[in-house]
Amino acid sequence: MRLARRFQRPVLVASLAAIAVAPPLEAQKRRPMTLIDLAELPRVIGPQLSPDGRAVAYFLSGADWKAGRLVFHLWRQDVAGGAPAQLTFTEGGDIPVVRWSPDGKTLLFLREGQISLLPADGGESRVLTRHPTGVNAAPGVTPTWSPDGTIVYFVASDPATAEERERNRVRDDVFAVDENYKRRHIWKIVVATGVETQITSGDTSVAEYKLSSDGRRIAVQRAPSPLLADAARGEVWVMDASGENARALTSNAIEEGGVELSPDNSQMLFSADTNGRMEPYYPKTLFVVPAAGGPARLVLPDDYPYAIEQAVWSPDGRSILANINMGVHSELFLIDPAARRARQLTDGEHFIPPGWAVLPGAGKIVLQYDEPTRFGEVWTLPIGDRPATATRVTHRFDHLERDVALPRQQKVSWKSADGTTVEGMLFYPVDYQEGRRYPLVVQMHGGPFESDKFGAGSALVQNYWPVLAGKGYAVLRPNYRGSTGYGAAFLRDVVNGYFHNMAADIMTGVDHLVQAGIADPDRLIAMGWSAGGTLVNKLLTMTDRFKVASAGAGVSNWTSLYAQTDDTTFRITWFGGTPWRKNAPIDLFWNNSPVKDVANVKTPTLFFAGEGDTRVPVAQSLEMFRALQSNGVPTRLFVAPRAGHQWGELRHLIFKANTELEWFEKYAMGRTYVWEKPPQP
Repeated sequence: MRLARRFQRPVLVASLAAIAVAPPLEAQKRRPMTLIDLAELPRVIGPQLSPDGRAVAYFLSGADWKAGRLVFHLWRQDVAGGAPAQLTFTEGGDIPVVRWSPDGKTLLFLREGQISLLPADGGESRVLTRHPTGVNAAPGVTPTWSPDGTIVYFVASDPATAEERERNRVRDDVFAVDENYKRRHIWKIVVATGVETQITSGDTSVAEYKLSSDGRRIAVQRAPSPLLADAARGEVWVMDASGENARALTSNAIEEGGVELSPDNSQMLFSADTNGRMEPYYPKTLFVVPAAGGPARLVLPDDYPYAIEQAVWSPDGRSILANINMGVHSELFLIDPAARRARQLTDGEHFIPPGWAVLPGAGKIVLQYDEPTRFGEVWTLPIGDRPATATRVTHRFDHLERDVALPRQQKVSWKSADGTTVEGMLFYPVDYQEGRRYPLVVQMHGGPFESDKFGAGSALVQNYWPVLAGKGYAVLRPNYRGSTGYGAAFLRDVVNGYFHNMAADIMTGVDHLVQAGIADPDRLIAMGWSAGGTLVNKLLTMTDRFKVASAGAGVSNWTSLYAQTDDTTFRITWFGGTPWRKNAPIDLFWNNSPVKDVANVKTPTLFFAGEGDTRVPVAQSLEMFRALQSNGVPTRLFVAPRAGHQWGELRHLIFKANTELEWFEKYAMGRTYVWEKPPQP
């Protein structure tokens, strides 16, 4: 693991021709990964360091083919070494949230929607809460110990009324759209007695909260409802730990997050996708506002080129530690809010997932590095204002380097049509030989305000790039215009028109790899999900260079989507308003809808959708599918029952990958594909 010696931008990689060489002999002897390998690959989730810094507790995922999904069990690993110990064994697993008690003797975790407590050395757990609506486990609202360990705070939704329960019982259950929700509120429970007390109430819903370091106050982000449409109407609040003396600290039309009081409770830290003028749709940045009230101010300059992913106060309250997205990698920085400067602390070919934590008593930070051959090992890093050596705690992925032929990952960059530099991640075929051309799969990320980075990423089974590389495909994951980590202008290229430069960014990246002698121009494949699927839909109306394509949860018609989706906030920014108001920007909505030019599509295309997707409903994929079907273009649409915007069931994901590989092999390679079969329960 390389660590920065001074604040500097990452050094650009050498030219493709200089480093594209054949893999060493020992790498060639390793076996390629299969889809089942990927599905069964354990992943480390939510590591937490003990207060004394001597042990890490984390959840480990496993494939349960009987349940058809991943299950999670709690493990403990001593930082000094030794074998990891499994602490929970429940059939069906638990919810992957764990917190150490302040004295380090007890682990809090969630089972069947309730808080359970377990001796840190293992043993029998006991249920702490029996809350009627269950305990919320979403990021930002997970349970929290009080500093003395006598109380646990948690968030839960309001229960159904007696009248509502009776109506449901007799199936008199007609509901009103956008009104059938329950607000979320903060509760506390006394550990010794199990007595619960509601802290917040009323006509606002808790989106995030964080207890102050002394346990006396609570930072809260509250909105009128839990609906996504109301997120921007939320504000930052501060209140006593009892819920009294609540005070709103912001008043704007921006969604805030990452709320945290400074160690002396004098300042509130929060993040928002805005600029210093509180205008929407900018890279996420940081603000501080006096806890007693007053104007919020930017922590970093308005033109700071990167995007904040997570930030916390340092133990002394004079600086801020932040995880910052720098495009194809993310790094920890130390920010001086007084000087408005950031200094890089880590530097590597990795992604640091949000969820890392600072342990003042142990003097350490616990974090994960998602790297090309280690997909999220746990590390510790000393707290300080100088870069220091990171220490690896877990060894869950040692077998990958030893046994599996994983592709080499490399950052690549090129000039788009307008001269803007675009970069992305290139995954070489595992049998790569210089001078030989390979079929190229272009995988387009979602968002579009995301970016692909080194490591495995969160949707490993959905994207299955190690399997593609093992079958002789090169994979390009471009960070096209609209991606985050490259500054405001790059991110905001989608404003007032959406598809301004995306297609050019993709195709010039493809041409770059063709010119480098890596990609075969006659064997190009396009695939993507969500915003990536939308981009696939658009590209196919503009070019027939792709031999086959796959679009998951993609948009076909921006106008019809506006009435179907649960989140219209970004669409207002992308298209300059709603499609229904007087003098609506209908031309922008329609001209950027792939279905407008669907008659141009000649590429055989697969479509995938989730039956319960409220973000991009099935109807959007159906429009593209029906159009291609009508025009005689080979196409199929597959819908996953019980799935939302992202597919999660293992057999669904294996089916998707098998279906795509069969089409890729048929239309791009002229070969027959043999499906992988999931294990029998």
